Formats: sequence, structure tokens, C-alpha cells
Amino acid sequence: MNLPNALSLFRVILVPVYLCVFFSGMPHAHLIAAAVFLLAGLTDILDGRIARKYNQITLLGRILDPLADKLMVTSALVSLSMAGMIPVFVSVVYICKEILLSLGGVVVYRFLRDMPPSNFWGKASTALFYVAIIGTIVFSLPAELEAVLFGAALLSLLAALSSYGIRSVKLLKENKHR
Repeated sequence: MNLPNALSLFRVILVPVYLCVFFSGMPHAHLIAAAVFLLAGLTDILDGRIARKYNQITLLGRILDPLADKLMVTSALVSLSMAGMIPVFVSVVYICKEILLSLGGVVVYRFLRDMPPSNFWGKASTALFYVAIIGTIVFSLPAELEAVLFGAALLSLLAALSSYGIRSVKLLKENKHR
């Protein structure tokens, strides 16, 4: 296992750490959970840079990296919804998108035996959710600003879903003609 994949696996391990801390009830639990969440985000950036710089991009990494992102962001959104810090619909929309994207990924992998790499909209969506989540946990943002942050994150999420869908259909059509 190369370093980028190990960092992605580390992010998966951080998910239950985040949840345990967030719901622990200890003093400053949400701030500590935000630090764990931020650590996950920083390792996400690091693993991608290492993989590209040292040509360590693997099929496992193209599966494990987005899986780690999905698990961490889903856990954060659900925990924030359960704590009444964000509306439940934000978590529901995110989870529905991830289910659709994952099912589509399975179909694409089944026919192509490969996974297309992430694109701008997927990365933008993840980054915007990280900003919105950290902003919500760490700062007492005005409701309007929080709505704008999560609105932008949700719009980029829908753009990501659309772009992945279009690209997947195109790849499947190209493969059909071979």
C-alpha cells in the first residue's frame, strides 16, 4: 500500500474518531471534532498531491479516496443535523447524491473495469462542504451566511452529480463501440 492510499485509509479511521468526539459530551467536544474533521481534510489534500507528484495514482486510491470523503462528510452532516445545527434536508440531499453516484460508479466499473478520476465539481463540492461544516462547528455564523455556504455546497454537489453522470454515459457509449 502506497502513502496516498494509507492516508485515505487513515481518513476512514478518523470517521469514528470524529463521531465519538462529537457526541462525547466532553468540554469543547465540537471544537475537537472540528479539528479531527479538519485533519481529515488536510490529509485529503496531501494524499492527492503525493499521488500526482510521485505518480502513485492507483485504482484502489481512486476508490478509497472518495469513499473516505463521503464517509467523513456524511458523518459530519448527519451529526450536525442530529445536533440541530443544520437542517436535516442538507444531509438527506447529500446522502441521496452519494447513493446515486455510488450506484453509478458500480455500473461504470462493472463495464469498464476502471473508475474515472474525480473532477473539478467533485473537488469543489467537497471543499465547499468542508468550509460550511467547519464554519458551522467552529464559528457562530449568522444563519444567512450558513445558508449561503450550504447552498453553494449543495449547488456544486448537483453540478458534480450531473458532470459525473454525463461523463459516465459518454464513457459507457465509447466502450460500447469498441
